[in-house]
Amino acid sequence: MPMDSETPETRTGLRGHVQDRLPAFIATLIGGAVAMGVNAPLTSPDDLVANAGSVAVVSLIGAIIAGMIWARIKGDVQSRSRTFNIVLTVLLLLTVASAAIIEYGADVTHAIRYIVPLGAIVTIFVSVLTPVIERWKTQTALLVIAVALPLVMLVLGYFLTVNEFGFTEAPSLSLPPPPKSG
Repeated sequence: MPMDSETPETRTGLRGHVQDRLPAFIATLIGGAVAMGVNAPLTSPDDLVANAGSVAVVSLIGAIIAGMIWARIKGDVQSRSRTFNIVLTVLLLLTVASAAIIEYGADVTHAIRYIVPLGAIVTIFVSVLTPVIERWKTQTALLVIAVALPLVMLVLGYFLTVNEFGFTEAPSLSLPPPPKSG
């Protein structure tokens, strides 16, 4: 894909508002999709709450926040990336601290071993991909990706979660057969 110069162009209006947030939004969703795949072999602290579906939802929320942070940082792509990586590092450290509080304060086993690797995966993808995506000129393709990826993640999260609990088909709602008389 074509790349532009290091200096960002001035974007105005709603379209510019959205385009400023897309690089970090898309990078976070890609990291979230990878984290959903890595989720399976990890020992979940609670299968009903910590599963592929919750990883998808948290990634979507993280994507919105990352997009907002990226859009607030001004300067060329390199200086924005440096500042963004500092913010991401602080957020990852807060994630580690939160996981420790959950595991030791709330007595939830395996919280650290589950949350920290997934958080690190998403952070690495966001850190590496955001500046790369920022340089792409094809904004229409980015908009399509930004709309399609959350839908794909939620559907994938649903099916991975359903399969984690052993459902191979949708549960049916039917009455049991009548008792045999006799």
